Amino acid sequence: MPKEMPEWLKKYYNRLWMRYENQVFTFKDITKELGISRAMTIKTLWELEQRGFLNKERSEIDYRARTYRLISPEDISFAAGLYSLVEKEKIGKQSLIEKLVFINDKLPYALTGSYAAYYYHRYMVPARVFEIKIDPQDEGKWIAFLTDERTRIFISEIIETRKISDYVKLLHSIRPINSIRTKTEEGYYIEKPEFLVMELLERQTQTSTIEAIAIILQNKDQLQWQDTIELAKSLGFSRRLGFLLDAINFESSKPLVEAEIIQDIRSDVKGKSDEIFPRDEIFLSRLRELRNKSSHQALLTAKELEELTRMKERFQGYRELSEKWGIQAILPRDVVRKVVEDLGVSLGKK
Repeated sequence: MPKEMPEWLKKYYNRLWMRYENQVFTFKDITKELGISRAMTIKTLWELEQRGFLNKERSEIDYRARTYRLISPEDISFAAGLYSLVEKEKIGKQSLIEKLVFINDKLPYALTGSYAAYYYHRYMVPARVFEIKIDPQDEGKWIAFLTDERTRIFISEIIETRKISDYVKLLHSIRPINSIRTKTEEGYYIEKPEFLVMELLERQTQTSTIEAIAIILQNKDQLQWQDTIELAKSLGFSRRLGFLLDAINFESSKPLVEAEIIQDIRSDVKGKSDEIFPRDEIFLSRLRELRNKSSHQALLTAKELEELTRMKERFQGYRELSEKWGIQAILPRDVVRKVVEDLGVSLGKK
C-alpha cells in the first residue's frame, strides 16, 4: 500500500489531526467531527489503518470497544521516504524480516520474544506474532512503515480478527536499544541471549519458561554468564534463574551448567520470598485446584485421592530446589525433562 492518501482521505486526516493530534478518539468521535455516515466512518478508519496512519487499541473503559490514535504527519513523512526507497528497489512485497533487514540502522530495534528465541534454540516454532523492542519516540514511525496489506501493528494486545500474514507487537524498551541487540548473519537485529532470557523469565508463562530453558541448553557455552547473573540480580530474577539452572542439571543428571555459576547466583539470594514461579495461568489454576482438594481430602473418593497424589507429585516435584532458592516452584518436572530430552542432553548427544 503506497504511503499516500487520496484527497478525500487527506482532508479527513487533516481535520482529525487538527482536532485530536495524537490523542485517542472513538468511532463516535469521528462520525461527529467529520459529520459523515457510519459507513463512511468505517471506510475512513479502514483506509487510514491499512496505510499505517492510525493505530487501533482496545478501550480502557469498555473492553469491547476500540479507540484510535493518529500517526503524526512527521512520522508519516518519514515512513513515506523509506517506502519510496523500498518501492524503487522493488521490495514492496518482501517479508517482515526482509523489511527489518532493509531498515537496518535507520530506526533502532531488536526482535524479541518467540521469534528471537527460535533463532537461538531452533526448538519451538514461533507463533505468528513478531515482537519488536523499539525506542518509545519511534512508535509512530514503525507503525507507518511496517503496516501494509499483510501486516498489522499493535502496541498492546493483538485485537485484529482479519486474516493477516504478520502481526507485530511493538514493545517500548527500557534500555538503550544498541545495548541489548546483536546483528544476525541474515542482517536483522535480535535481542542478545542474555537479555532475552531475562525477558522470558519476566513473562513467566509455560512457553516462555520452556524457551528460556532451550536457549540456555543450546547456548550454555556461548552465554556471557557474568552479564546474565548481573542482569538477573538487577531485575530481581536471581531466584528464578538459579532455580531453573538447578532444575536443568537435576533433570539431565549431570552438571550441564557449571556449579560455580549457580553458586555465584546463590550468593545473591538471601532468605525466602513468597514468590510463585512460574506464574503461568494454567499452572496457577491447577495449584488452586490442588489446594482446594487437599483441604477436603476426607470428601474425596479413592480415585480422586489418586489423582490428588499425582497432582502433588507433578507440581511439587522440585520441593528441595524450592527450599534452596526460597520460592514456591510449581514448574512440573516433566516440562523441564521434555526439553532436556528433546534436545538430546540426557542421551549424551550434547
